[in-house]
Amino acid sequence: MLSALALTSCFSPAEDNADAIDSSSATTRLKVTTRAATGQASYPILVIAYDESGTLKGQQTIQSEDDEISLKLNEGAYHITALSGQSNFTEPSSYDQKSALINIPAAGYAQSPLMMGGADVNLTSSSAKVNVVMTYRVASLALSLASVPSDVTAVSVGISQQYKAIDMSGTFSGSSTANVKCTKSGDVWTSEQVYLLPGAGSSTTLTLSLTNAEGQTSYSYELSEPLEAAVPYTIQGTYVESTAPYITGVITIEGWQDERSIDFEFGSGSSGGSGTVTPTNDVTAIPEPSSVWNGHVVALVENATETEADVLLLGLREMKNVYAPAAEGHETQMQDSIQAYFENDLKDWTVPTEEQARALKKQYGGNFDELNLLIEQQQGDTLHVYTSSSNARYLCEEGTKTFNFAENGSITSAGTSTKYRLRLVKKIHVVVQ
Repeated sequence: MLSALALTSCFSPAEDNADAIDSSSATTRLKVTTRAATGQASYPILVIAYDESGTLKGQQTIQSEDDEISLKLNEGAYHITALSGQSNFTEPSSYDQKSALINIPAAGYAQSPLMMGGADVNLTSSSAKVNVVMTYRVASLALSLASVPSDVTAVSVGISQQYKAIDMSGTFSGSSTANVKCTKSGDVWTSEQVYLLPGAGSSTTLTLSLTNAEGQTSYSYELSEPLEAAVPYTIQGTYVESTAPYITGVITIEGWQDERSIDFEFGSGSSGGSGTVTPTNDVTAIPEPSSVWNGHVVALVENATETEADVLLLGLREMKNVYAPAAEGHETQMQDSIQAYFENDLKDWTVPTEEQARALKKQYGGNFDELNLLIEQQQGDTLHVYTSSSNARYLCEEGTKTFNFAENGSITSAGTSTKYRLRLVKKIHVVVQ
């Protein structure tokens, strides 16, 4: 992990947003630092402050590591967004609203990566600091195809379905298809390294098109998982004359995410297939409960042997005022919140089961101080632990029940008119290598 990048030059809100400061309200000088979770953030970096309504209240562009951000804002709650590499995408006409969309270019891919980070801050004093962690919001892909017949004059690969856009809160939307052309170098056809927003569906379709004097022949394959942000995919293939042509793929990790591997055949004339991307989640030792693994907080470790274990990660972000799915008029709120949640580009988080909620209570015996300290060190929102004067309740069991962070607190049915808190979890399997 990089050391924090100091960012400078005082920001005068009157210059960039004349309505940002209300002179009748107390103001705060907010200093912002950014750091890249992996890799090196590129400059310039755009830092934006949105109020609770999602309206722009301040912004500043950082040109180098020597600059510092200092935003003058009214006291209150804000979401801070940091962007890098957005100029290689289709930018919105303005960033006035948090709903502003950065779109993938018309070709379906960009030529350099997009990084983004976000942090929520509540300003209540004359000065404050916030640290924004920036992560890659794109996957990268490069293709190499060998032994292509000599009469082939053009090679391209289509990738679908990928997300089309990302807003200032980091939520993806829409869908698009990338069409990447390859060029010939000696006997090998290769593509440039391209950057795509992650997959919008449950699978990814790759279509390899070969053109010769007789026309175009396409070979397609359906990969049974979406391409993931922060993962570089290197697909190396060989055309075999005597049998169906095939492509094998290997993901090469360059300081982005955990290693995966892809192996599949590209059947002649095939309209599809099935395949898997298998996470290895290799570790040198089984993580301990109340520890940090790859920037995520480990809450529980179960089914552990000397070489593997199931690890339950506890989300860093807390969602408030969430209704249970049974609440009339709010049937989709919880599921919408789950789908929009990602953490350091790790997605597919879930609501804790009742069994997991009970295990958390048993593991920590009502004392969550150490766990909260780890969450705080990762710039997360601390848990609201049960006290005699505060009984903060969290949704579990697909939103049908609620629990609190206490040793002996009851697990009860969720009401249909009450707002709850939501803290997501993710279960992964790790293997010692």
